[in-house]
Amino acid sequence: MREVLWSLPTVALLTAVGVYFTVRSRFYQIRGIKHILTSVRYGGGEGISPFSALMTALGGTVGVGSITGVAYALTAGGAGAVFWMWVTGFFGMMLKYAEVYMAVLFRKQTPCGYDGSAARVLSAAGKPFAAGLFAVLCVLASLGSGNLVQAGAVAEAAAEIGIPPLLCAALTAALLAPTVFGGQKRIAAVNSAVLPVFSALLMLFLSAAVILNLRGVPEAFSAIFREAFGIRQAGAGISGALISIALRTGATRGVFSNEAGMGSSPIAHAASPSADPQKSGDFGVIEVFIDTFLVSTFCAVALLSGGFDTVTEMFSELFGVIGSVFLTVSLLVFAFASIISWCFYSEGCIRFLFGDRRLPRTLYRTLSVAAAFAGCIIPLASVWDAADIFNALMIVPNLYALILKRKDISF
Repeated sequence: MREVLWSLPTVALLTAVGVYFTVRSRFYQIRGIKHILTSVRYGGGEGISPFSALMTALGGTVGVGSITGVAYALTAGGAGAVFWMWVTGFFGMMLKYAEVYMAVLFRKQTPCGYDGSAARVLSAAGKPFAAGLFAVLCVLASLGSGNLVQAGAVAEAAAEIGIPPLLCAALTAALLAPTVFGGQKRIAAVNSAVLPVFSALLMLFLSAAVILNLRGVPEAFSAIFREAFGIRQAGAGISGALISIALRTGATRGVFSNEAGMGSSPIAHAASPSADPQKSGDFGVIEVFIDTFLVSTFCAVALLSGGFDTVTEMFSELFGVIGSVFLTVSLLVFAFASIISWCFYSEGCIRFLFGDRRLPRTLYRTLSVAAAFAGCIIPLASVWDAADIFNALMIVPNLYALILKRKDISF
């Protein structure tokens, strides 16, 4: 079922919706670039700022998937996968804009703060079943891919520096508990303090890796375009199959990394009291750009230009012990950021399902800490499949919400 849900038709559907909003906006991601960039200064007000919301959204996207996931895409789909990652990322920017815009436009103010999501959009459209389905799927996804899987990544990274799984589980739970029980404001504050620093350092290392292998950069880009369309292999009559593999791998990896169309990160943007639909939508565009066209692209070019198979190999060979330690620590930080970001998303969905009652939120917070502990010490092969299924299923009600209310979106 996982292979079916994350197959090319799903990605084609997401891309088609992205194409629709791109055309309807008259290519706003290009035409409105100046306006989008000025939105970075958009902020102020009390509580969660738009910048903190962006950092929380990036916590759920940039990181493990954008680092180790890129190496997997290159191995499975070849250099051409990067091209199709760019294609889905380009149209995904407007898909993200649309879903963030809608989440902010139809959000509700509650005693615990602002709550906006596809669930609120569907509820406003008179579709209570679809609204409840999205909220439930988001909570389940947060415990799977957003928690258990990420905790497993934390344990794997910790093992590289000699921390045993049980100790890692205890440390992860001890750090997670005060953050999660502090609610959405504390989660946003932690992400705002940590992610800008580690994202900047990661880009510094990746840029250095590209510079150190500068002679290989032209060939890297040549391979990306050549293998995307099978130019070199056309004479052998196998280009169609190669294009299919590159397209499928790159497109699915791009969507899986930047989460455009899943409806998760708009929950973070809508939680800011000073959020504005269009400016928050601009932040959504920036979110996809950072994840796909900065972090993932620099990582891919660094790997290809240096002829490396894995990011671990690249950091170890180019930067020695310092590189290995930084990569391990950054994977720990990004995986932890992903866990707390998904907890942030679930808080909004739990409020939609149960109102402002404290008990459901307390039970979820307790369960999320227990799941993080378990994720560090149990085999995760089956968890990966279940997590991917819940992630993919979130797409259905989210796209339904966008289609129903598409005329309410302006650019």
